[in-house]
Amino acid sequence: MKKILTVSVATLSLVTLMAGCGRNNQSQPRVVKETTKKADVALWSKKKDQKLAQFITKWEKTMNQEYTKYDGHHALKTAAGMTYPADLKTATVKGKTGHMTWYKKGKGTKGYNVVALYNYDQSDSSSITYAFTIKNGEPIVLVNQGQENDWVPTKNDNLQDNFANIVEGRATKLKKVEKEEAVSEEDSSSSKSSQTSASANSSKGDDAHDDERDGYVTTPVAMRGTWYAKNEYGSAKIVVTDHQITLTDGDGKTYDYVLYRRKGQMPDPGTVTSADIERTKSWASAMAGQVHGMDTINIRGWYQSAGAGSYYSAHTEEVNGQKVPVVVSGSGAGAWVDAVFYPSEAMANSQGATQYSDLQYR
Repeated sequence: MKKILTVSVATLSLVTLMAGCGRNNQSQPRVVKETTKKADVALWSKKKDQKLAQFITKWEKTMNQEYTKYDGHHALKTAAGMTYPADLKTATVKGKTGHMTWYKKGKGTKGYNVVALYNYDQSDSSSITYAFTIKNGEPIVLVNQGQENDWVPTKNDNLQDNFANIVEGRATKLKKVEKEEAVSEEDSSSSKSSQTSASANSSKGDDAHDDERDGYVTTPVAMRGTWYAKNEYGSAKIVVTDHQITLTDGDGKTYDYVLYRRKGQMPDPGTVTSADIERTKSWASAMAGQVHGMDTINIRGWYQSAGAGSYYSAHTEEVNGQKVPVVVSGSGAGAWVDAVFYPSEAMANSQGATQYSDLQYR
């Protein structure tokens, strides 16, 4: 594939009590063995579930998101097309059979015992779902963002650390994080926006930084989610959240780009140090607007002084007689199409390098 993006654990102990007593001076010492029965302590409980719900209520506000909890009775349906807990039976973890099972006590026979599920619908076709699991006594938060039902361990330290705190009976502590960190999850986490136009979402807010970053550029709602592409050059995947685009190329390499407006003028290339480059390697200089009639995000390297950069546009195409949301990636002066990303890997494999008459190719 052409370069789609060129911007460069709790231990229970059993104590045996031994006591000796004499009834009179002539009696022989008598040893009495008292054994305590090992308690069947549940790793998860109603009280812990309530503590998790209280924590999620606080945490989701920091993310500007609103999560729906699986109540244990009514199926949790996601915008990505999943129905939980039923679809846990076919779930994979990092591409392999995951053995994810809904088990409220957290102590099952094997695999990931799911004790809580929370879902956030990013758009009409994409969602972020968290599974709070216990595997061999270890608390693990898994996340699924996409339509393939494949889960990965979360990168959100606030969730993982505090879930472990709750399981192990410690107090929760919500860390304050930079918004950049909050959206860095591959799965991950994005903020809900009531606006759908990229250009309207590009306004400056209270997210400016004390450096070259002048706030975030926000992606169109229709673009958010996980998308797949395939053509004669190979395959790729992108994950789009409110302020970030993450690309995984055909070689499995992942590139994170947090979308910022640049403050001030581009520095002289001769003054840019290796430390500057390392510090800003995940920053993208971004602009939002309309390109070829599509809501588009144009991104360039933070210190890129020449070239048009890369374009990502929200669009729809007709596939097998149905309108399907896609993301179009392009490059060059004409924002010419490099690839079309589809909402599922199966569709990407099926469509391959199909060209569409309403798109601009080289």
